Amino acid sequence: MDNFHLALMTASRYNILPLTSTCNLGCLFCSHRQNPPGVETWRLQPLKGEEIDNLLDYLDGDRKIVIGESATRLIEGEPLTHPDFLAIIRKVRRRFPRARLEITTNGTLLTPNLIRELADLQPLEINLSLNSASPEGRRRLMGDRNPGAALQAPMALQQAGIIYQGSLVACPWLVGWDDFRETILYLARAGARTIRVFLPGYTRLAPPELRFPPGLRRQIEEELEQLRSLTDVPLLLEPPLLDNLLPEIEGAIPGTPAARAGLKRGDLILEIDGQKPRSRVEAYRWAAVPGRRRLLVGRHQGKNYGPAEIKLTGGQQVKNTRSCSEPECIRGALYELEVGREGSGLTFAWDFDPDLLPEVEKACRRHGARKVLILTSRLAVAVIKEAVARLSLSLEVVVTPSRFFGGSIGCAGLLTLADFQAAWQDWQKNNGPADLIILPSIAFDYRGRDLVGEHYLSLAASTGVPVELV
Repeated sequence: MDNFHLALMTASRYNILPLTSTCNLGCLFCSHRQNPPGVETWRLQPLKGEEIDNLLDYLDGDRKIVIGESATRLIEGEPLTHPDFLAIIRKVRRRFPRARLEITTNGTLLTPNLIRELADLQPLEINLSLNSASPEGRRRLMGDRNPGAALQAPMALQQAGIIYQGSLVACPWLVGWDDFRETILYLARAGARTIRVFLPGYTRLAPPELRFPPGLRRQIEEELEQLRSLTDVPLLLEPPLLDNLLPEIEGAIPGTPAARAGLKRGDLILEIDGQKPRSRVEAYRWAAVPGRRRLLVGRHQGKNYGPAEIKLTGGQQVKNTRSCSEPECIRGALYELEVGREGSGLTFAWDFDPDLLPEVEKACRRHGARKVLILTSRLAVAVIKEAVARLSLSLEVVVTPSRFFGGSIGCAGLLTLADFQAAWQDWQKNNGPADLIILPSIAFDYRGRDLVGEHYLSLAASTGVPVELV
């Protein structure tokens, strides 16, 4: 498959419009700088007008159209470097007059003139990767020789009425904790709807300066907790490290139905329209359905659940007669939210999609499997264990370390077939045979191949055990 056909697949499968792999900065934390030999990636030259026209035929105007992100092995660069960027956005808007456009940018080319032009092409939103609110920090982290445009962009977007989300890759050991704090507070003051703080990752090939000190996640969590007392903007740490599936709210975006109702970080969604969500993912999805949503909400303190003290904005108080450690025993309050196309405004950490559970059951039935091994990443193991415990099947969830990338890498999307092979061999030494191996589908592309081109069925051939992707 050539690069353009991969772009077509990206558009049709993910509703992403890729424009170019060109990037005008050299971020220290860029993952492409740390890839071990053998990783399959493809670069895209700035697309021409006829190619853009062809891609538009594959987009769905009833869904959000994404520009500047990648869901495949195609390297996505800075979309604003495309010489015809604005003309392309105008063409997309003419073709899809009501579609929301989501553009991810490092901000270097977000000039006041461009922002004014974009304001006339709404609905759209910007994902602004600011990373530092100081000129020195932008230069240090991103090689930005002219940081002024990016640093002015948040205020300019706010003044133009353009919705934007702010983000930063947390590198306080390189730029200092003061820079970290001020970047977050600056984005909050300048109207960011959410602020995503990314925990950096490094591979075994990363230079020493990128190998962050032990305990960084804990330090960042402590800093964010302090900063939350200074702003109502949701501060989201990614990737999350969770040990449960309780649908606990991370925050409510200011000005949204959830914020107007008084919902806050730490509130627990017990029911939505009379149904109990099984995870944060399910709670987010149900609450985002347009219409009048009825939420039964509780609040817990520490690790134990007790009577919730929630000031009602109108609605019925639902009381229990005792406190206990189970979510069902929380005192709750009913909230009614009028949810429009923009969603509820609730934010959650990503945990597990319960819609995958029937797929696990089907895979087990197909193979008549009684002893099933699920291999997954360090970050996902706890929530997957809790999720599959609801199934009446003999399932064992096993952590698969990232040996190929190494370093601090702990997500499933960067695991390779060799990693799964090694995890299987380690498990089999003490546990014997299995009837089925289930692997995370996110580690493989649409052809079933991992990041180095190995097909997942090779594991079945080498182990003699059926393998399924879920």
